[in-house]
Amino acid sequence: MDKITVEIVKLVNGGQGLGFHNGKPVFAWNVLPGETAVVKLTKKKTNYLEGIAVGISDASPERINPEEDHFISCSPWQNMTFNHENHWKRKIAKETFRRTGNIELPDLEIVHEQVLFGYRNKNEYSFCVSENGHAVSLAFHQRGTTNLIPIDKCLLAKENINKAALHILDQLNMVNAKTGDLKSLILRENHKGLVVAVLTVNNKHFQSPGIVCDDILKGFHIRVANPKGAVIGPFTPEQSQGDNFIIEEIAGKNFICGPLSFFQVNIDIFDKTLARIGAFIDDGDEIVDFYSGVGTIGIALGDKVKSGVLVESNQETSRFANENIRINELKNFAARAGSSETMLSEIKKNKTIILDPPRAGLHPNVVGKILEILPRRIIYLSCDTATQARDLKVLKQKYGPIFCELYNFFPRTPHIESLVVLESG
Repeated sequence: MDKITVEIVKLVNGGQGLGFHNGKPVFAWNVLPGETAVVKLTKKKTNYLEGIAVGISDASPERINPEEDHFISCSPWQNMTFNHENHWKRKIAKETFRRTGNIELPDLEIVHEQVLFGYRNKNEYSFCVSENGHAVSLAFHQRGTTNLIPIDKCLLAKENINKAALHILDQLNMVNAKTGDLKSLILRENHKGLVVAVLTVNNKHFQSPGIVCDDILKGFHIRVANPKGAVIGPFTPEQSQGDNFIIEEIAGKNFICGPLSFFQVNIDIFDKTLARIGAFIDDGDEIVDFYSGVGTIGIALGDKVKSGVLVESNQETSRFANENIRINELKNFAARAGSSETMLSEIKKNKTIILDPPRAGLHPNVVGKILEILPRRIIYLSCDTATQARDLKVLKQKYGPIFCELYNFFPRTPHIESLVVLESG
């Protein structure tokens, strides 16, 4: 595609740099504000252009060399100092709340650690032909395309995730596995360095390479993708070995979760987030934890509250939530399997509502029920400030923010987590 020269004005929500070419917005990767970049276009739309910088002049003093060749695919903010990353995350979040939610917030603090790599306890890899053309390689998608690029490892992942992934890859190559049969490899590691893995394959006749669990890899499972859609089949029992869960410790509680369960990826930052959430929970509160996953937030607060209900749409994850209630001996807790919009009766005036939705944000019916019942306090943790701002714009009919804080759960990436506490009246 064409190349154009663009002066970068700022970074925007989503992580790209913004510039203009003949009056048309250009969104580009591998650029920093103040730089002039030669941008190779990857997408041409009527109202905007997208691309990746292939040349930089007047480089920003905040620019640094990335640690990985494939950084744009997995962590495109490796090209800037960490202070600059946190500066722009604060700036983008504040602008997003203002533009999307019409909410003016004070300068926001962003909670972070100095651990920039090796923090992810879960990672997913695709597969492609290796650079030498003779073997299968782990792969990531080239950003903005369906193309796959071979990688050796990912520095964001914990060490044993990469070790286990390469061990599995070696075994796949020993039996001459074909890339067309392989869809993805998901691995999860706990605080003890133990890993469980799930290999998703496209061929229902695929035979396991006979991977043996060891001191690191404690469980290996194969499932078959549905060729007609996104729905994935269950683990194939005859091709499963070892454990189908790991145990993680958070805030003094034990949590069982599966390799595919929703679970916080950066535990160190999550511990800090839990401490902040706990400050807005009164002794003896009754809580409802919507989008609860395996129950990490609600159960972590279990010793402080009178009762808790964990609402989770994924059946398997909800079963893990029930098990976590049991092993932590919480007598007045219950897990409810079902989508949040089908569990609206759990929203009651005397309860504190905890919300931790996926990127899509809250279902409109959940927002509507909250505005109808008016629980005293809402604690809303979000992984997408744009959808959170959208929801807050509606909720501010009856609620006002009493606290807001940002969290850098995903260093070297543009992703921002935000916590907003709302009270009615």
